[in-house]
Amino acid sequence: MTMWHVETFDTKVPPSEMEAHLKRALKYWRSRGFNVRVFVTQYALGPAMYWLCTELKDFGDFNKWPEMALGDDEGREIMDQLMRMQLGVRASLVRELEV
Repeated sequence: MTMWHVETFDTKVPPSEMEAHLKRALKYWRSRGFNVRVFVTQYALGPAMYWLCTELKDFGDFNKWPEMALGDDEGREIMDQLMRMQLGVRASLVRELEV
């Protein structure tokens, strides 16, 4: 059963800076084997909101996450910078309701 780990957050930095960093992060994470997507809210009340969605085949994928995302200096730097830039992070594990 495929699930998605979804983080929503706002930004402490200008949206252009956050989006440039997320593009760098996407390239890195995808090169490490993640199926990851970022969505940007286009219309809403309040500041821009980002949706970071990572596909998980099963709960065991959580165990691989640190090695895949933080396994080298570049990965740690990307995550450290992202955490400094984020505001109001919320996370959920969701699955699609199928008929």
